[in-house]
Amino acid sequence: MKTILIIEDNHEVRQRFIDFFEDNSWSVYQATSTEEALELLESTQEVIRISLVDIRLPGKDGNTYIREALQETRDMLFVICTGMPSYQLPLDLFEAARVSKRFYKKPVNDLNILEADLYSLIKSKSV
Repeated sequence: MKTILIIEDNHEVRQRFIDFFEDNSWSVYQATSTEEALELLESTQEVIRISLVDIRLPGKDGNTYIREALQETRDMLFVICTGMPSYQLPLDLFEAARVSKRFYKKPVNDLNILEADLYSLIKSKSV
């Protein structure tokens, strides 16, 4: 199942991700904030497999989103994509099995590599 939630407050960056993943037959959901993303998770009937998460978001940051979504979902995987040059994955998220240890710096120049990594992550976490 190829479903992804893109959480990104920058319209141009978010649209680039949306266009790429839709063109590659993913079912794409989008949110501009942690609060909007969590509401979407509560309201949708479809299982969203991966969240692609920006860290700097209005309101609660992306780390907070991941922490809250980890508690609300059983199968969702999380990949971070941030423009913060000095970002370090907090220890609690590093230790979380469903959070990718690899994160991406924006701008992501080759989205095909990102997609291949998402497939690998899904495959490695599948039971």
